[in-house]
Amino acid sequence: MLKFLKHKRDDTCVDKAIITAIRFMIAGFTMVSGYLLAFAATMGPPIAPYIWNGNLDFGIRISMIIIGFGLCAAILIWFVWTLCADIYRFISRT
Repeated sequence: MLKFLKHKRDDTCVDKAIITAIRFMIAGFTMVSGYLLAFAATMGPPIAPYIWNGNLDFGIRISMIIIGFGLCAAILIWFVWTLCADIYRFISRT
């Protein structure tokens, strides 16, 4: 799906900078989305106060927090990993 984000042998410095900028924007958008998902879990009244005495609400909120922060952690690992791979590739070619 995102094959244009892979480096090719004939890429110029501008191509590499554009690819890194696109990766940075993807990471930033995903980080903001994950944070908003985790933040939304703490807002508002109980979701279903009369079902299971609020236990359903607790499970939904905790799972939203875990998914939100897990998404943030996963995208950070992805971005740092690809950035380190690009730096390694640059150092090994010079």
